[in-house]
Formats: sequence, structure tokens, C-alpha cells
Amino acid sequence: MSISSIATIAPVVLDNVWKKDGTNVVRLRFTYQRDKKYLRTNIVVRKEHMSRSGQIKDLTLREKVEHLVNDTQRILSEIDSRALPYMSLDDIIKYVEKRQEQQKVFQLDFFQFCDVILSEKTGQSQKTYGVAVNSFKKYVGKEEMDISEITSSLLRDYERWLTNKHGEGARAISAYTNCLSFIHGQARLRYNDEETGIINIRNPFQFYKPPKQRMSKHRSVDVDLIQQMLLNRDSLKGREKMGVDVFLISFALMGMNSPDLYTCAKPKKGIIHYNRTKTRSRREDGAEMFVKIDERVLPIMKEYFSDGNEFAFRFNEMYTSYQIFGENVNEGLAQFKKRINYQQPLTLYCARHSWASIAYEAGVNKGIINDGLCHVDRMMKVTDIYIKKDWSVIWQANAKVLDKFQWDSKTAASHDAAAEKEK
Repeated sequence: MSISSIATIAPVVLDNVWKKDGTNVVRLRFTYQRDKKYLRTNIVVRKEHMSRSGQIKDLTLREKVEHLVNDTQRILSEIDSRALPYMSLDDIIKYVEKRQEQQKVFQLDFFQFCDVILSEKTGQSQKTYGVAVNSFKKYVGKEEMDISEITSSLLRDYERWLTNKHGEGARAISAYTNCLSFIHGQARLRYNDEETGIINIRNPFQFYKPPKQRMSKHRSVDVDLIQQMLLNRDSLKGREKMGVDVFLISFALMGMNSPDLYTCAKPKKGIIHYNRTKTRSRREDGAEMFVKIDERVLPIMKEYFSDGNEFAFRFNEMYTSYQIFGENVNEGLAQFKKRINYQQPLTLYCARHSWASIAYEAGVNKGIINDGLCHVDRMMKVTDIYIKKDWSVIWQANAKVLDKFQWDSKTAASHDAAAEKEK
């Protein structure tokens, strides 16, 4: 005796369970040994989908229902005919539900899960991960992506794409791929159960390792290049001029990064007070910084001071985020680099490295350089709690660095002409 002749399945839409919004769901009616039960499905119908006789008239929905019925009948056919006489209708339905659950293909929209992880982060970390996710989204070219599509070969292709875009050894390559690795790891942690052998998400990072961030010694530029910026800035236009000017401002403010240039408050009595975004959560002092504006850089800074809001500069009026601001600065520096045929890396981050290198060459103590950069130094962490920082010493160090340059373009030009004549 076949199972189909004993246990039957029929799709039905019950008249007494229509919702106020005009929707209902298809149920599978199981009949077995004069018993009858209904199994709810996830197929939603509307009244306009139904005929007067209560049948589904929408062809797409009908095909979907027929497929589900056929699949359920196939599951029923798997029941051992010798066990069937000892099973109730509840047992049969439980068997069907269990088999359907086992046959489900695990799906997880990676970008939706990224949003979950981003909501759990705060401050600079949240912004960094957000930039990484948007970069990966731009690369794959879509807003939705199942996590199963992320393979080691895709990640290697993404790394090559980042290298072509940002240059060999760029910080973004390591940072973005490591962000993806962390997010993917969180998905595996939450949806896999390796102890019981449930692996819903395979790990492509077993076969792909994000590159380590290279040491940044090559990121500093020499005095001559910065002097060229001062000599040429008045003849530059548009994004190129802005890129060069922001580099000089950052350099003169002891390597202030783009997030802090974008959000720092207006100076008071010639001093900019801010908390460094990158390290504020990792320092006992909240990465508090007081930077005295040197008179020599003030004319450049005045061109970008804000009139209307609480921020020092109008960069937040020009660009919608500090990331976009930073990208435009670097694009401007790339134009200047091409103009002078400079062969080494040149980004805004180079201003910070250059300040440290030139300060050291000028005889500034490494401890003072560390304070000027507001780094996280594990060796000094406890000591910093007890020692009150003397900002005047740091400002004097900055003045030593700025002394290396002719900040007035006319003075610098005549100085260079005189030097050339002596030769």
C-alpha cells in the first residue's frame, strides 16, 4: 500500500483567517486515518489572487504552491511503510517539518549582517568599518550579497582592486580586508556550532590572509618637497591647491589627521583644543591635544576658517564626511605629485610622518615627539596618568620644525634665488 493513498496533502486558503490588510497564507491540509490537520506555509496570498470558488488564480503563486506540495509528497514517500501504521498524524507532520528544516539552505545577507556589527561599534571604529564595508560593496557592485558568495578568490581579487586603486602597500588594503575578516568571523561565531558539527558558513579566510600593514618609514617626505609646496601653492587651483594647503596645515599642526581637521572646534586665543579621534578611546587622557597656531601658517589657515558654525575649518561645509574630505585632499596631492614628477607616496598621512622625522632631525626628544603625535605608548601609559603635560615644550618643538621652512612664498622665492646666485 502506498503512502500517498493513506496520507494526503492538499493546499487550502481558509476563509475564516483573512487579516484586516487583505492577506492570508496558504496552508497544507494533511489527512490521515480520518484525522485532519493544517500546516502553515510562508506563501502569502491576497483576495485579488483568489477566484470565487476559493482557488488560487495567480499563475506564479499556483506554481509555487504546486512545487511545495510536490516537495512535501516526496518527503512523505521517504517514510518507511513498516513504521507508518504506528505513526499518528502529528508524528507525520513533525517528520515533514524536520525534513524541511534539514533541507533549508542557510542564507545570510552579508551586508545586512555588516549593519548589525556596525551598530555594535562606536566612534572611529564604527566609521572605519563603515568605510571598509562601503568599499567592498562598491567592488562587488551590489547592495545585497549572500555570505556564501565570499570566497578566497573573491577576496584576492578585491585585494588586487584595492592595490590598483590606492597603490602598493597602502594602509587601506590591510585595514579594509581585516575589517571584512572580523565581520565574517562574527557571522561564523553566531551561526556556526562547530562543537556539534553545524557549519552554516564556511571560512574563506582559511585560504586567504589579509596582508599585514607595512611599516610606514617611507611615508615621510623631505624638507625640499614641503618647501616646493610653499613655493607653488599660490599658483595652484581647485582640488590641487586645497590638497597642498591641507597638507601644510596638517604638518604645521603636528600632523593632525583628516577626521580631526574636519571636526575640531574654533581656536581660542590661538590654540586649537581637540581629542584625537584615532586614540581617544585608548588613552587615559582621552587623547587630549592643545596645538598653538604658529603665526607663519596662519595666512594659509585663514583661507579655510569657518564663519558660520562651531568648527574651526569649513571642510564640513565643503564635504559631507571626513572620509570624502580626505579622499579629495589625497586626489589633490596626487595632482601635485604628478606636476612635480615626485616618485614617492604622497598622501595627507605623510604630513604626520614628516613632522615626526623632521622633528627628530631637528634634535627634538623622542618623548616630546610622541606627545606631539598623541600616540598610544604602552610603556608610558601609567606614567602619563601622573605627569602633567607641559604643552609649551611641545609647541617649542613644533616651532623648531617650522623653522626649517620659508613660509612666506615671496621670502622663500627670493631666498632660493639668492642661493642659486651664490652657486
